[in-house]
Amino acid sequence: MTKDMKTGRRDFLRQMTAITAAAAMPAVVSYANSPANVTPRKPKPGEKVKLAAVGIGNRGKEVFNKFEQTGLCEWVAFCDIDMGAPQTEAVLELYPDVPRYQDFRKMFKEMGKKIEAIYVATPDHSHFPITILAMSLGINVYVEKPLAHTFYECELLMEAQKKYGVVTQM
Repeated sequence: MTKDMKTGRRDFLRQMTAITAAAAMPAVVSYANSPANVTPRKPKPGEKVKLAAVGIGNRGKEVFNKFEQTGLCEWVAFCDIDMGAPQTEAVLELYPDVPRYQDFRKMFKEMGKKIEAIYVATPDHSHFPITILAMSLGINVYVEKPLAHTFYECELLMEAQKKYGVVTQM
């Protein structure tokens, strides 16, 4: 492990505090740190967020219901590996015209420019790859715990949050 990869306890806490503060900000997108290839849209007050759901069965359905209750979401895509499962059908029946995907990479490729934010409620091992890809596309992310499996993956996500100027929350 190189010196650059080591993070002391105080540095880690400082970074986590900064991320928590950024996630608590009322703005949907941070404009100051946006990369040149991502053009964030400034939402108008009361405007709905174009949201994609990654994981709509089991825990994903519970998260979906919480977002749905806010009335602030415009659903633009659903992604779940098991679209035919009984636990996903309730969500799909509510929005039959929303595009459906079984692979998050295909969803981002086809819908990435239409998605402002996603939630990730999938099995634990898939949280990091979905989240890092979304962030690299300038998409804001809410992800269920655990955020990642290693401290190094968490550090990569913290760096991506700063680099791409997105809002994240776990």
